[in-house]
Amino acid sequence: MMNRRHFLRAAGVTMGLPFFESLAKAAAPVPQRFAFIYTPNGYNQASFLPKTKGQNWELTPTLEPLAGVKDDITLVTGLDRQFVGGTGVHAQCGSCWLTSSAPQETLDGGFPTNTTLDQIIARQIGADSLLPSLELSTNDFTDNKETRYYESISWYAPGYAANVEKNPRTVFQRLFGKPDADATRSVLDAVLADAKALNARLGRDDQEKLGEYLESVRATEKRIQKAEKIAKQIRRPTLTEPPGIPESRGDYLRLQAELFVLAFQNDLTRVATLVIDPERWDSPRMFHGLFDKPQNHHVLTHTKGDEAKAAVAKIDRFHVEFYAHVVQRLKATGLLGSTTLVMGSGISDGDQHNYADLEVLIAGGNWKRGHFHYEGKRPLADLWLTMAQSAGVKQERFADSIGTLQELA
Repeated sequence: MMNRRHFLRAAGVTMGLPFFESLAKAAAPVPQRFAFIYTPNGYNQASFLPKTKGQNWELTPTLEPLAGVKDDITLVTGLDRQFVGGTGVHAQCGSCWLTSSAPQETLDGGFPTNTTLDQIIARQIGADSLLPSLELSTNDFTDNKETRYYESISWYAPGYAANVEKNPRTVFQRLFGKPDADATRSVLDAVLADAKALNARLGRDDQEKLGEYLESVRATEKRIQKAEKIAKQIRRPTLTEPPGIPESRGDYLRLQAELFVLAFQNDLTRVATLVIDPERWDSPRMFHGLFDKPQNHHVLTHTKGDEAKAAVAKIDRFHVEFYAHVVQRLKATGLLGSTTLVMGSGISDGDQHNYADLEVLIAGGNWKRGHFHYEGKRPLADLWLTMAQSAGVKQERFADSIGTLQELA
């Protein structure tokens, strides 16, 4: 069966071609991909929330940028999370948005953080890719006003946040740079030689400890072999290496998104997260093209009056425009059908710190389309459980879930 790379060799061409879903299907099952985009401090409900449900839901002023991709969009509203007292009200918004712990399971001090949905899915579908997951952020603030609980949405385990990468240049080098495998292998060879000489002089217990250590060394060696194999197959990226963080806010967002789209194209990773901005973090942010001076998003959400509400709605729409752009990029590369692209916030209303009635946008994948609204106490964890199971994860509960949202699948 001729795949994409065989076609390129046969044609004598070294330039990259778009992803051909039909060829991928003929060669092997198309892998699933998941990307989670996080926006802080909730939304302006009056301009965001549609009044109609079902397939004929209307696009509100904030959601109008989705007009060109509406047939690819699922909007879920009305799902709830539970705030756990004893920590900052904003600290749990992002850090526990994707968490697998129920509210009463505070395994990280007062926080119910635990392995997050993206990491659970990555363990299921990311074994064959170079990077099990990719964690990005467009928080370019140089101050450190808040802790990791305000800007980390991806967690390996309780208390262990995944480090985010903020510089597009570093991300590009990580994805498309050529690793010095020979140098690394020489270090591993030296380690193995020393271990072999040492083993004869160790007692039984120490030999077991050494054996465990050598297993980790062998795992590193396998990772190097995989990296070398993948490096030979990577197509030349259509993007040149970025010099750093763009000055324009919109350019910065789109560049980070383009990098995870390219990573998906080359199957370098199948799971990505992108934090648009951290929770609270009271530093003014310049939204280029929207305002003539920097705006403090968090403060705006707590400011009464029509002017502040209009400014929040403007920022919300700016983020929705970005989301629509990512949907279009995935569609143009042929990846949207196999990618579930999520965007949401850990609270619905920033002024009220409302953990209930959350909004979640979903594009791509095989999800049913339309606006699905849930009344009463329906946990957000039900949506995450549904996504986990769609990725092949074998578990019946997720955090405080009570069941899957079968009407979406």
